[in-house]
Amino acid sequence: MKNIFTKIISASLLSSLLLMTTACAGQNGSPSTESDATAGINKDIVSYRAVLTADEIAAFPDAFVNGLNQYGWAAAADLYSDENLAISPASLELALLMTRTGAIGETSDEMKAALSMTDLTDEEILSACRQLMWRANTNGMEAANSLWMQKDYAFADSFISTSAESFMADAFGVDFFAAAAGATDAINAWASDKTHGKIPEMNPEPLPADTRLVLINALYFLGDWETPFTAENSYDQVFHGTKEDTSAAFMHDTHNMLYGETGTYQIISMPFKGSDDNADSPYSMAFILPAEGTEITAVMDELSEKGFTAAVSGMSDEKVQIALPKFEFTFDTSMVNTMKNLGMNLAFEDSAQFDGMTGSANDLYISDILHKCYIRVDEEGAEAAAVTEVIMTETSIQIDDNIKTFTADRPFLFAIYDETDNTVLFLGAFAKV
Repeated sequence: MKNIFTKIISASLLSSLLLMTTACAGQNGSPSTESDATAGINKDIVSYRAVLTADEIAAFPDAFVNGLNQYGWAAAADLYSDENLAISPASLELALLMTRTGAIGETSDEMKAALSMTDLTDEEILSACRQLMWRANTNGMEAANSLWMQKDYAFADSFISTSAESFMADAFGVDFFAAAAGATDAINAWASDKTHGKIPEMNPEPLPADTRLVLINALYFLGDWETPFTAENSYDQVFHGTKEDTSAAFMHDTHNMLYGETGTYQIISMPFKGSDDNADSPYSMAFILPAEGTEITAVMDELSEKGFTAAVSGMSDEKVQIALPKFEFTFDTSMVNTMKNLGMNLAFEDSAQFDGMTGSANDLYISDILHKCYIRVDEEGAEAAAVTEVIMTETSIQIDDNIKTFTADRPFLFAIYDETDNTVLFLGAFAKV
């Protein structure tokens, strides 16, 4: 039985349509530490800032894109309960894959399978994560990672180095044992800053004094539509929600865009405007409307099984009359049951193996995974923010035949994705006003 010592590895995925800056202390961004007598183990952690490594933006391996997207839609289908839903599969993957670098044996294998990464080697996964961190810091998207480590706890050099080199993670030495409130305030402030206040407080109460490590990933994006809606064309109409019919503010427009339809859904894709130094943005937002009588989870399952790329590839340029509700909401949940349903079990048990975090056998296991995501869509564009915390404990209308109509007056899905290879960064469902 494991003792009562608690260590928190909090992987906070901050995805909010925002910008992050990364300062660097040190030429190569490597941690400044003093090692104890045991080689490869650091106890005296000194704060440092990682250096973002420039990389050529190229398409990810198909296995990485398909795995990330499959995981995202499968997780969404498991979480959906006729309520509004928003998650960031990219943030969840980054946080949990960073956590996995400290896992070994069956614990590591289960995490890899649950995250749909089994078709990739560990080095291919780390390479994709490195490129994702660079890509997600261009074209208006911003990403950051950080480690918050108990100042006198022994962490393995290899774990810290992998977090810095493959995930560009900053590191901060804090004292959860003697100053848990101060450490928690610092983490909350970091999260709020990276999401421009959209996730103002991830931890309302001080983290336990036994907390030893918090891992945070922040992903933020703020985008304006390439063709914005005209505010004068916004007016109220009925949204047929899962619980009741409600009057809501709808945006309306008619113009050419990518459009597709199958027997189970309609899909449109709306591109975002490029930044000042880049006329074209790789980011777009898809809206997916299930056919009348089709359950929203059935479409999620189809997107998970057949792939989001297949759905996007089926679109063509069409003139479309759109009616889309404006919406803004925050979704938060524990991911534990979902991850268990996807096959990740050992990581939550006393027998979990996270030896790679300390360089030797330990009693660490995941006690909770908390995820919070904010989303806003209006006439100008979209904004999203997400925070995930992995908590580890140690025991111890038709006008003519040439115009398509897309009237989202009943529950629908959405996804913010990168057109480079159709990697989904945010997704969710709007089910009620």
